[in-house]
Amino acid sequence: MILSIIIRLLLSFRREKILTKQGSKYNSSIIISQCGSKRIMHFNSLLNGSQAQIDLNRIDYPCFDYIQLMITSLIYYPFVLDEKNILIIGLGGGTLARAIRKIYPMSFITIIEIDPLVNEMAQKYFFFQEDSRMKVFLMDGRTFLKNLSNQNHYDIIFLDAYDFNSGLPSHMKTQEFFFELKNCLNQNGGLLIVNLVCIYKSYLNVRQTINSVFNQTNLITYRSNDFVNMILIASPFIQYTPNINEKTQILNEIKQKLSIDPYSLFKRKEEQSLNKNISAIIYTDNMQCLENEQEMSLTQFISVV
Repeated sequence: MILSIIIRLLLSFRREKILTKQGSKYNSSIIISQCGSKRIMHFNSLLNGSQAQIDLNRIDYPCFDYIQLMITSLIYYPFVLDEKNILIIGLGGGTLARAIRKIYPMSFITIIEIDPLVNEMAQKYFFFQEDSRMKVFLMDGRTFLKNLSNQNHYDIIFLDAYDFNSGLPSHMKTQEFFFELKNCLNQNGGLLIVNLVCIYKSYLNVRQTINSVFNQTNLITYRSNDFVNMILIASPFIQYTPNINEKTQILNEIKQKLSIDPYSLFKRKEEQSLNKNISAIIYTDNMQCLENEQEMSLTQFISVV
């Protein structure tokens, strides 16, 4: 909690010029601001941190460390990604989707975003554009999964939805939801990549919940530099540890096309299991108390990360 306060105070000292501030059904306000060459999206308050960010001097560069980590996680996919089906739940400024499109121009990308205003802001202020192989569907992510046919599977699923009260939205924390995600993955080697905000107490429970669905003692994780985000990678069908030498082409494409260094990011991989001394529960749909959870104490946070 103390770390979160410090981060928010530091953010508040930046001289951001507000370009627009609009409300929607899902967010009391979406704020687009500018700080030098950086354009930033906030939900509800400037003190809530950034939901999206681009550098106008190099718009293809994924500014956020956790976005870079999600992209680097593609090395765990065991096959060539050309013309594969990719699902992204949560649009934000569209920076993740644009980065994936830059690396894999022939892949098919489906993006689910519940808030039409977020989609509008991404296009107007963050240079996001749909194309013949990349489409946005304006609906709830879980509803989208429920409506999929049994034949519709994805090779990669990115989960990057966010509720500022408790990290993942409450209905996207449960065992039932992660089973739905698992069932939508390609049976021959699909990959789930999840962005978890680990300053919330719910982080421990979500980790335990995912662990119960994917039946893994250890989940592969990457930790962001600010310790706020944890990128979790899971596959229910294969246990795959990539040889970096076998992934040279992918790593070089990420480096050349996005100007990030995936080799240094890869070194931050952790084989991380939950501390057995930490109490965590499995979330289910019939629970009534999944919203508005408190942030961790500093002691709890240190014991986790």
